[in-house]
Amino acid sequence: MYFGVDYYPEHWPRDEWEAQADLMKEGNFNIVRMGEFAWKIFEKQEGKFDFSLLDDAIEILAKRGIKTILGTPTAAPPKWLNDNYDILQRDKYGRKKEWGSRRECCANSTDYIEKSRIIVDEMAKHYKDNSNVVAWQIDNEFGCHGSTRCYCEQCRREFASWLKEKYGTIENLNAKWGSVFWSLDYDSFDEVILPAYNACEGTFGDLWSHNPGLDLEYHRFSSDSWVKYQKMQIDIIKKYTDAPVTHNLMGHFSDIDYYDLSKDLDFVSWDNYPDNQWGGSDYEYVSMAHEIMRGVKDKNFVVMEEQSGPAGWDVLGRTPKPGQLRLWTYQSIAHGAEGMVYFRFRTALFGMEQYWYGVLDHDGVPRRRFYELQQTGKELQALEQYIVGAKNNYDALLVKSYDNTWGHDIKRHNHKYNYEGHLYSYYKANRRHNVGMAVSRGDYEKYKAVYMPAYNIVEDDEIAKLEKYVENGGVLVLTFRSGTRDTFNRVRSLAVPGVFAKLAGIEVEEFDSLRDTEVAVTGSFEGKARLWCDIINPVTAKTICTYDSEYYKGKAAVTVNSYGKGKVFYVGCDLDDAAMEKFVELVSKEAGIEIINAPTGVEVIKRGDCTILLNHNAEAVDVKGLAEGKALIGGSDFTGKLEAFGVEFVAK
Repeated sequence: MYFGVDYYPEHWPRDEWEAQADLMKEGNFNIVRMGEFAWKIFEKQEGKFDFSLLDDAIEILAKRGIKTILGTPTAAPPKWLNDNYDILQRDKYGRKKEWGSRRECCANSTDYIEKSRIIVDEMAKHYKDNSNVVAWQIDNEFGCHGSTRCYCEQCRREFASWLKEKYGTIENLNAKWGSVFWSLDYDSFDEVILPAYNACEGTFGDLWSHNPGLDLEYHRFSSDSWVKYQKMQIDIIKKYTDAPVTHNLMGHFSDIDYYDLSKDLDFVSWDNYPDNQWGGSDYEYVSMAHEIMRGVKDKNFVVMEEQSGPAGWDVLGRTPKPGQLRLWTYQSIAHGAEGMVYFRFRTALFGMEQYWYGVLDHDGVPRRRFYELQQTGKELQALEQYIVGAKNNYDALLVKSYDNTWGHDIKRHNHKYNYEGHLYSYYKANRRHNVGMAVSRGDYEKYKAVYMPAYNIVEDDEIAKLEKYVENGGVLVLTFRSGTRDTFNRVRSLAVPGVFAKLAGIEVEEFDSLRDTEVAVTGSFEGKARLWCDIINPVTAKTICTYDSEYYKGKAAVTVNSYGKGKVFYVGCDLDDAAMEKFVELVSKEAGIEIINAPTGVEVIKRGDCTILLNHNAEAVDVKGLAEGKALIGGSDFTGKLEAFGVEFVAK
């Protein structure tokens, strides 16, 4: 399996490379990723290519048994490209995003596309027969720091063509969008605007203030633009080599539809930073990010950038405590990773990321973090047979939809509502009970329970699939703000919950978007709602919880409906963490899903033939009874003890 580091030989004197490579070998690393920010080095002047620096680095590493993943360098264009061509994005205010950072280019710039095509072609041609290059990474972190959507004239023209192909006639577009509202009808596709800054924005805060159909389609178009740009590069590389191709995705980031972006990749990789200058993440949030990455192709993945030290751009996050780097590595593996690459090998002395610490500090001297990863690498060599190709056991599915991510962002329902936070509340409750939960879409029949929180934009063919799933015995969970919009972001002329009314067996009489109010919920479990309350009229469903305050006291808040051989739960409100955990218990029992109650902060994951135990606590815990068998790391029968930030693989 890949166990390596991200490496930037261009940042270090040539006479230090040999010693750095020796340290990598000593650290048990067998792979590096490099090249992804070196366009200027490879093409100092337009049309003049020189890959000798990279050639030498690859050769030095190869002599020590270390292979290379090559990154195409298109995330950081050289100054000559910016000076001679129109490649830069415009923001929604019409301002040019000036050169001087990274990811400032427009995916629809014909100049940027053509120059990218040339450099990728030259790289692929140069390295096509190099056996030490074992994989390729396209670009770097599409969708990073708000760089997905551009509002330039080239994008406007491409958007018009994209819409014409989709809608056929402008009359059809006007009808689907309801452009008659505010007299926004178009006479041709060339008239269609981009959803840039307008009179309403700023008047009522920072909101999406155009026609909802236009807003949603521009999210889709922008996503498609990067998918198309990536495929251009993949197609070039595949002309020359069969080496697998990946891109380093970004977990919870949602500007690009990762299902679409990953379909052309041989494998998914992603960049995992559990604690950086912008804050630390709960372990459940990190676990969910791993599951999103596994779920976009329903396939094991590689972590291409794993945090290896304190991280920040202008200020620093926390320094990982002893054992945490090892724990984060095994957490990744437990949720589907079968390769691990740490960012970065040695901390940069210059540039924006001077504070983004790597395995080694600025002085290049091995210390605690290096030796912790050295130990981890040695352990993984012995565990490889239990990791590569192993599959996790999943009983439940949490459906993440990028259309719904964008749709809820455009129409938020409540100032405090966040669709992705809503999804996370359901994932977190299942993880607290150690339920094997995938995060993906479709293939409902594979799971005993399917959670679809706030699934509001619904394609027509999905309705029949869900009905079949429940009829055959599946358990489905729906929530408030579901089923009321079509694929064009139009509200359906149906009572809430729209297309799900028959499945849920309810009708929502009205709702209350809460503001600085808590509403008590009581019944099969107790809790509080703070964002939203659907006031439910059960038709064929049974009430399992009611509201215990406000004018709708006594009205149904949570229901369950028998449908064929299965059940449909409808949760008409948000729930606090404790109530959510009780609700998940109830759903799991109905679906026949095993709940594993572990000490707080302990994860239990079934992967292949192993049970993986992860202790996210800073103190030792006793987990006796959660797994029995041989401790594959400890090397004897498992005693039930996990040290602080401890890990164990247990095989029967």
